[in-house]
Amino acid sequence: MNRRREGITAYIAGGLGNQLFILGAAWEQAERLGVPLLLDRSHFGVAGTRGFELDALRTPAEVLDAGESWRSVRISSERVLPFPTRFGRIHLERDADRYSPSIESVRPGTTLVGYFQSPRYFPTVGTRLLDAIDSMPESEGEAAILRRMRDEPAVTLHLRRGDYLAVPTERQFIASVGYARRSLRLLGDLGVRLPVRVFSDSVDLVKAELADVDADFDFVEDDGSLGIWSTIKAMASGSAMVMSNSSFSWWAAALMSHRGASPIVIAPRPWTAGGTAKADLLAPDWITLDAR
Repeated sequence: MNRRREGITAYIAGGLGNQLFILGAAWEQAERLGVPLLLDRSHFGVAGTRGFELDALRTPAEVLDAGESWRSVRISSERVLPFPTRFGRIHLERDADRYSPSIESVRPGTTLVGYFQSPRYFPTVGTRLLDAIDSMPESEGEAAILRRMRDEPAVTLHLRRGDYLAVPTERQFIASVGYARRSLRLLGDLGVRLPVRVFSDSVDLVKAELADVDADFDFVEDDGSLGIWSTIKAMASGSAMVMSNSSFSWWAAALMSHRGASPIVIAPRPWTAGGTAKADLLAPDWITLDAR
């Protein structure tokens, strides 16, 4: 039996943040239709792609085996595209900048292809997805680090650098150190005066960028002591957050807000090099500041 014809399939791609957005959109539609939720991970069989991260997440999703999956091929250094090996309906995200209600018309047997970067794609399952993230297992070492972070109030500052620096200049967009400075000043004006816990994939670079900023920084070194799921939880353990323009950062901010206490979240605008604000992506109670 071809399970794809009975359920809603998510074609999973990208890093963990994007994988979670795709999962959320497919889960919402599978639940609406009362059909199985399926994950096609064939994208990750192509050399050079980042790993599939959703295996252990507690959701209704079932991962398709190789015989039920598509064939994915590399088109260029940056693009990997799926090629269906069996007939079936495809719902392709055509506007990556905003929510499209056309997804509400999908039928069983459909595969979703795109990143679906808006919580409007998963209004009813979103809280369960965040609960699943928060309940991911932790090693003893990770649990000890997370307890310390929860017990020591701090502002989370996320500055993504590493892989963004490899993007061609005309498409490159990085939330600047000026944005970080403005965000920290604003938090101070709002009465939030706490140590700043800095997360980055380029810690040494960010240390140099922030060298002249008068703040009590705690740079979280990427030394392997925190896995990817515990890193999201660690970022969400702050009392306020200054986000980067990354989907990984978004999930940490969403988890921080989900845990309660109405934290102040500051997000960068625009979100992309093309000037897109991603208004459907950012929560209405988050503060946005110029990221340039």
